[in-house]
Amino acid sequence: MNTAEATPERLNINEMSLEQKKLLMQSTYTEKSYFQRLFNQDQLDLPCKPHALAFRQEIERILIGNNLISHAMPLENLHEVMSDDMRAYNFDDGVNKISTYFYDTDAQFKAVYYRFIGFVRENYVKEPFWFQATPTIRIHCPDARNSHHYPRYHSDISYGHPPQEINFWLPLTDILSGHGFRVMSLESSVNALKKFDYDFSAFIHSAIQDKDFSKHCESLAKPAPTEFGNVLAFDSRCIHSGEPLKKHTRISMDIRVLPLSQYKNMDVQYQGSGRRKIIFAPGHCYHEQNSDYFLNYTGK
Repeated sequence: MNTAEATPERLNINEMSLEQKKLLMQSTYTEKSYFQRLFNQDQLDLPCKPHALAFRQEIERILIGNNLISHAMPLENLHEVMSDDMRAYNFDDGVNKISTYFYDTDAQFKAVYYRFIGFVRENYVKEPFWFQATPTIRIHCPDARNSHHYPRYHSDISYGHPPQEINFWLPLTDILSGHGFRVMSLESSVNALKKFDYDFSAFIHSAIQDKDFSKHCESLAKPAPTEFGNVLAFDSRCIHSGEPLKKHTRISMDIRVLPLSQYKNMDVQYQGSGRRKIIFAPGHCYHEQNSDYFLNYTGK
């Protein structure tokens, strides 16, 4: 199947009552996941050096093409040439202006992205999958205004993503003093949510508003040890957060994929809870064609 199927009739998660959502989350967090069956753990580093290098070159090309930098430079030092306004975070969503230049990417970048999708399909996920139409590119700089937006501990599920997704977190800069990214183990994530009776809205409120609870989350979440050239794959149920950087710029990509078998068996229509209310379905959040199209036709 190369193109999107019609989405079967499902109950939209935003139309569920609080009790229905809590029961769904309890079931989600107590079952063995697709990720665990695939990798026999809840997070691991996977090698992808040629693709990491290609993505880094593309980021540099786009920065130069948009006159954000004048010439090639170590991306870890990007903050040294960025204005305060470019680096400053929007406190509502934690996005800075420089990251918005990567919301839309050109054909050259997409070709690199599709080769990576084919690589993941061929080497790590042994069945066709839907994948994010546009990867999320994040540029985090030290000493940026509104850095206190972070940390905000969450899992993508808490913002409407399907729990069957696989998260790929790809650093495009060296680890240096740390990536400013922390991830809990699944066990710690479950224990944290149990205290809120699997009510994610209550959990996130405390994680943002209660400094002591945020510190507790920090004690449970480990800094991502992923070196440049590897990608961190993790179970989407794992709670995680960015955190303020102190000495260098970190550039990373979030790529989420959803195996076709898992999508077919979902009885809930997952939809984002944010401003865009994006639907997690082919032709919406996910590309209208699945991984095998790009492996067979463009991924060689």
